[in-house]
Amino acid sequence: MVNISRHQKGFTLVELVTVIVILGVLATSVSSFLRFGTQSYTDASDREALIGTARFLIERLNREVRHALPNSIRTIGDDDQCLEFMPIDKSVIYLDIPVAPEAAGNSISVLMLDRPLSSTTSYVSVYALNSADIYSRQSGVVERFSSVVNANDKAQPSTINFANNILFQAESPTNRLYFIAGPVSYCLENKVVYRYEGYNDGDYTSNGTPGLSARRVMMAEYIENYSSAGNIAPFQTFPATLQRNGLALIQFKFVRNLEEIVFSNEIQVPNVP
Repeated sequence: MVNISRHQKGFTLVELVTVIVILGVLATSVSSFLRFGTQSYTDASDREALIGTARFLIERLNREVRHALPNSIRTIGDDDQCLEFMPIDKSVIYLDIPVAPEAAGNSISVLMLDRPLSSTTSYVSVYALNSADIYSRQSGVVERFSSVVNANDKAQPSTINFANNILFQAESPTNRLYFIAGPVSYCLENKVVYRYEGYNDGDYTSNGTPGLSARRVMMAEYIENYSSAGNIAPFQTFPATLQRNGLALIQFKFVRNLEEIVFSNEIQVPNVP
């Protein structure tokens, strides 16, 4: 028989199991705490990223749409997924324009600032009352010019020359003439908002969005709302009236992981045609 000294010490099975259980409970508590902290940090990061993206998109839309040609904002594409407008390169005061029953002419005088026109600007618009005339380049409302002789002094008249004789349909109540180039669109496609520019007149896809000639830049992502899914349409427009300016209503629902932010913004387009 083997004699075991009564002074020899060790752990019993019960003690070992007890220690293992205690360590397991502690490990679970610590891991839960760490997981909660990590999740909180992730949620805060997602929320901050969504807010930053939303603010950038809304601020960019505000700046561009407010400087659009009066009466040019409209929705296009399936379920109004795009907001389209005609940016203004420069707004000037004209001294006189040919209007019926006057004789047609191939030049007009305006008061301009010394800032040069953009290289892509090739049209002028006077008293455009609806988007159909603007985007179809209706003669007498939107005319293509051939050159501008700028006096570089607002006190001195500058001359806009046209290749052919033109005749505008009506005078502007404020003698306002706008220099414009091509349209710009913001479109919601597959949860991403893209900005389109540089596309040709009439260059649209089968679903009404800008065509292949357009230059596309991503502006924001993680956007869930879309009218075809039964949610709120991202863009709505309301024409100007005698009592108020034109309105563009922007509504986006940003969703990322468990974070959800809804932005609703109203943009007023000055009604000074």
